[in-house]
Amino acid sequence: MSEVFAFHLDRILGLNRSLPSVSRRSEFFQDGQACPVILWDSSLSPTDNSTHSSVRLTWGQYQQLVKQKCWQNGKVPKADSGCTEIHHHEWSKMALFDFLLQIYSRLDRNCCGFKPLKEDSCMQQGLKLKCSDQDAVDLTHIVQRRHDRRHLVFVGNKGFFDRNEDNLDFKILQGINEFPESAVSVLRSQRLREKLLQSLFLDKIYWESQGGRNGIEKLIDVIERRSKILLTYINAHGAKVLPMNE
Repeated sequence: MSEVFAFHLDRILGLNRSLPSVSRRSEFFQDGQACPVILWDSSLSPTDNSTHSSVRLTWGQYQQLVKQKCWQNGKVPKADSGCTEIHHHEWSKMALFDFLLQIYSRLDRNCCGFKPLKEDSCMQQGLKLKCSDQDAVDLTHIVQRRHDRRHLVFVGNKGFFDRNEDNLDFKILQGINEFPESAVSVLRSQRLREKLLQSLFLDKIYWESQGGRNGIEKLIDVIERRSKILLTYINAHGAKVLPMNE
């Protein structure tokens, strides 16, 4: 169900990279319990079976290309730069989004940046033991559209609200020194809670499935605390906040 919350957060932050997701009940699925329904987009590029990505990158390759600032200001990267077709700003948007929701599957599939729970997929698959050579670890769910290779589509947005503030995965932010102005302005505005409440209230089934307003407020509490931590991180690291509507 965190996919639904992720969709609303994505829109509020002005990122607009997630596929529409709503809550629905069906007597044919999960015994009538609320479940997320995600609008499939036929324009998504084909992905491989192992990384579920349309472009294959390891962590080491990713760290190199974010240094190159590929395609920024319309500059065509050199042939030996290691750049993909993806615009530099896309990584900044993804890192901010994934940090707030603690989505580790894209950038830290082996859970090397935090202490995972036994229920986490990396523990279930024994990946936590494979952190000695992180540069070789594949990123996952890096997806583009066929007709728009410059931008990412955020899929597989399973967020975690039970991650304590002293155990957040900061590896997600590694290498990122610029953040989108549209999103950061919302985090700084003191209106994040209001905007999320207004947006989530429109999905009545999701609202009810989370225990009404009290349950929704608890989820927003988590995101607000993480947003404050992220803003502190941005200030402490001297990261730039830039318009990213290229």
